[in-house]
Amino acid sequence: MKVSVIIPAYNAEPYLRSCLGSVLGQTQDDIEVVCVDDGSTDGTHAILERFAANDARVKLITQPNSGLGAARNRGLEAAVGEYVQFLDADDELASADALERLAVEAERERLDVLFFDAETRIDDGLGMRHSAVDADGYVRRKDYSKPRTGRELFFLMLKNREYSASPCLALFTRKFLEKEEIRFPEARIFHEDNIFTAHVMLAAERAGHRPWRLYVRRVHAGSIVTSKPGMQHLRGYLACYCDVCELLSREGWDKRTRAVLRDRRAVYKLHVRRLAEANPELVSKAKGEMSEAEYAALREVLVYPFREKVVNAFRCLGDRGLFFTVKRILCGRQDT
Repeated sequence: MKVSVIIPAYNAEPYLRSCLGSVLGQTQDDIEVVCVDDGSTDGTHAILERFAANDARVKLITQPNSGLGAARNRGLEAAVGEYVQFLDADDELASADALERLAVEAERERLDVLFFDAETRIDDGLGMRHSAVDADGYVRRKDYSKPRTGRELFFLMLKNREYSASPCLALFTRKFLEKEEIRFPEARIFHEDNIFTAHVMLAAERAGHRPWRLYVRRVHAGSIVTSKPGMQHLRGYLACYCDVCELLSREGWDKRTRAVLRDRRAVYKLHVRRLAEANPELVSKAKGEMSEAEYAALREVLVYPFREKVVNAFRCLGDRGLFFTVKRILCGRQDT
């Protein structure tokens, strides 16, 4: 089997037929479609059963609702393809030759992971409330065509502000993921993509990118990006912060990689603080919902010493300029 497409599905009835149709219509027909029904309560399971009955390439796995990370891991365990591509059930592939182009290129360059781009489709019903969604947020303008180590590509994409943690925008060699034992966190949190993709970047011997918009990311009222910030967001960013701290504690990183990890640590710490500041009730609830170790990590992150404020001010100055930095210091964080 050339490519295993892993589709976790939870109450995805409105989008599932379109999603599956975009995969089963691929010119690369040597594929399997591993669908994991994560305890859906709508018509998702019936749709998946019909597709599996009509097309032998569709494998259906059913599990109690366990979250996105657990569903993707279950799909990985069942996959047998040379390459793996993750597809969210409310998204779709943008062209019929997407998998064929990616597989040919990954094989030609002997890549562990090949990244690509996406177009964003915003549902009309969202209106101006979500006008801040970046329609080009998954399009990279710089040239990353030369095969590099994952660490080098990680550094360059972050430097150019074109790094995306979405695992859906990559084709992975399955044996690479198995060898490095890279899996998704299975806690019921958001932003687990950040942890998975960072581990991929740090481990990949050969990584590349092609500026092909082969994925359609659909933003709708039920998307994570449009959901109201809650405990899953807070715990997700906190888990990302703790994971980077653990990575930084390891020996053997070169100077540039350590700088990248410190950057990620600072970003996740700021996300946690911003969520806590905007939603103080989450901090109050955290003590009752988090483990003792997790809550201790949260309390540690929320301490904001003066030295760190100065460092962040200089970082903001370099990233956003003098006017923005002065405005932030005088007026604090403002929603735009």
